[in-house]
Amino acid sequence: MTNPKVQTVTVSGYRYYKHPSLKVQAPSVTSIIDMLPAPFLRQWNSKVTANAAVDNIEYVNELIMANKQEKARLWLKAAPERELSIAADTGDRVHKAIENRIADPSAPYDHDLEPYIQNFDQFCVEYEPEWLHVERSVFSITHLYAGSFDAIAMIRNKMTLLDFKTTRSGISAKVALQLAAYSRADEMFDDNMNSMPLPDIQQGAALWLRPDKWGFFPLRIEDDIFDTFLALRRTFEWEARQSKTAMLAPITYERQQ
Repeated sequence: MTNPKVQTVTVSGYRYYKHPSLKVQAPSVTSIIDMLPAPFLRQWNSKVTANAAVDNIEYVNELIMANKQEKARLWLKAAPERELSIAADTGDRVHKAIENRIADPSAPYDHDLEPYIQNFDQFCVEYEPEWLHVERSVFSITHLYAGSFDAIAMIRNKMTLLDFKTTRSGISAKVALQLAAYSRADEMFDDNMNSMPLPDIQQGAALWLRPDKWGFFPLRIEDDIFDTFLALRRTFEWEARQSKTAMLAPITYERQQ
């Protein structure tokens, strides 16, 4: 996950970016894409919780025998959140290590990230990217959204918007929506929060890095993909604002006896 350099706030569980110079805030691209249904999450949550119970059966039994059933329930219930937190921490560290390595190939990194960095180096040897922008925030005044991309690089003569992913499950098609939105932002910001235009993006892609493998995934970011993102932007508006005001004061009646 990219750490935004533009200031952000969280409102009702959604992340918003504050424009550096205008009195405007906009929902993040990832918060908007979260409007898509994720039916697999229920199954994944159940699996992680079940694994936590089986793998830690002695600890759970100790809590139950000590009459701490509620603590046992809460600990098991939090298993998916713990799993996500560990994965997010690894992803953040890999992102930061890559950012540092692009700026300075001799920059140190944590020893446990060695397999990820080796695979990143193999990608660089194979595709010879010319790094142009790394970890920049973008803002769309036109459609009111914002976000932060991982990198823009010239790859095999194409201006490429690149996203780094370390997820165990691989690359989701949702990344195409994310990159389509970033590529059409009105502006991006340098380290001093000065506004600058995005280059003409010719392709989107995800670089998947795992300890034992890596992959380069080109992604479609054409207008039809962006149109779907804009539909999700309208859905976000419903969830975050319109749904709170859609219902007027009810008029109720008691049944006459």
